[in-house]
Amino acid sequence: MVNLSYTVPMQNSHAIEDLLGPLPRPRGSATRLPELHDVVGRGLPASVILRIERKLQLSTAEIVRILEISASTRKRFNRTPRKRLDPALSDRIVRLASTVAEASDLLGDRQKAVEWFKTPIAALGDRRPMDLITSDPGARLVRDELGRIRYGHWA
Repeated sequence: MVNLSYTVPMQNSHAIEDLLGPLPRPRGSATRLPELHDVVGRGLPASVILRIERKLQLSTAEIVRILEISASTRKRFNRTPRKRLDPALSDRIVRLASTVAEASDLLGDRQKAVEWFKTPIAALGDRRPMDLITSDPGARLVRDELGRIRYGHWA
């Protein structure tokens, strides 16, 4: 029988919530992927952009590039923190948060993960993971590299 109740590992669950804020989920359970999917569909609150910007120590230029929004849109979202973001932007934010959570789990803490995300990596063509995270294929390259690090295949 196939188990369809996938969950985000518990460490990643806490790291994701630290970046995104509290997520709706059954009390005491790990964050499940279907619940993250539902959050993306409803749209995250705009306040999450400033939260991630601060927690990941990103400049305005970095956050607008990573999330593919304009500086004026970012400013507007900061003025309307309860506004719901569209699903596409919410998805980019969850992709960023879950990848940083995975790196935090692997590297031991968020600060090390942030430093790693901002450092050119030889195995990624001397590109910074934060520059690749802007697309799904780029995020997959970053996660593949995290997998190589996790299993001792340093490139």
